[in-house]
Amino acid sequence: MKLTKTFPTSRAIFGVLTLSLTVLTSCGTVSQSKNVLTVNGANYTVAQFERLSKELISTKQISSTTGQIAGADSKNILSALVRFIMNNEFLQANGESITDLDRKTVTDTIAADDPYHSWSQELQRLSVDLSVAETVVARVKTPDSKKLEKMYSASPGSAGALCVRHIVVATEKESRNILKQLNDGADFIALAKEFSTEPTAKETGGALQLEASDCIPIINFPDIYDLDFIQAVLAAKVGVPSGPVKSALGYHIIMNRPYSEIAESLSKLPAADSGTQLALGFFLTSQVTVNPRFGTWNAALGKVE
Repeated sequence: MKLTKTFPTSRAIFGVLTLSLTVLTSCGTVSQSKNVLTVNGANYTVAQFERLSKELISTKQISSTTGQIAGADSKNILSALVRFIMNNEFLQANGESITDLDRKTVTDTIAADDPYHSWSQELQRLSVDLSVAETVVARVKTPDSKKLEKMYSASPGSAGALCVRHIVVATEKESRNILKQLNDGADFIALAKEFSTEPTAKETGGALQLEASDCIPIINFPDIYDLDFIQAVLAAKVGVPSGPVKSALGYHIIMNRPYSEIAESLSKLPAADSGTQLALGFFLTSQVTVNPRFGTWNAALGKVE
């Protein structure tokens, strides 16, 4: 099996895979234990990881002059395993799965004398499932309004889009004063119109919009907003002003808008991209921890370092 077909290269496949947005999930560490990483409570053990690493060396998927896997390769493998586990959990949560027919679209292209056939079942499954995951994720459809409301209310990012108001001012002192007023019951829209330095705030009440929609797909955010701003929005609760968060534009007070305000916009996001959007939302709200023996999870970059 040529790695450029379904297993692009060991270094490529064991990096941050498929979707273009960097994963902004929670980071953490695991105490010295039998687990090398945990994703949403699902463990991958040190023994499993060492067995996989040895096989990758023995089958020459990763080169090693010492018989030990290099640190960079180790971290790339762990990053791929995180994505592998997340893909499976996302599909299961949305009533989808990688089927034998999906896998057959890959395995039918593998020659009879390809080294793939000498790999363990674990490595075969990992390589094939990573290859078809993006196609299967695309089959996931936008949930009905009841489920979408539940997802958004629990964790706005899980719906695959962000629907935000913000107030941006020049100084931290100003932003904290505005936050105090909001906590005392002031109207967010009124304060945005009065104080926000964003040019369109007087018309929008601080709403972030894209092509007249009140919700912006997460995949678009890195092209528009600072990483710190995005992380703050993902952490904020629905209907609760929070901040301040600093960006290149100033200091922001942010609020994820109540579902009643944005339900129509959220449900009208392009259906053709719904699986990708929802998958990104799932990844963003996943909990990833890594045993410190092997590295740490970089939430901003979506990889083990």
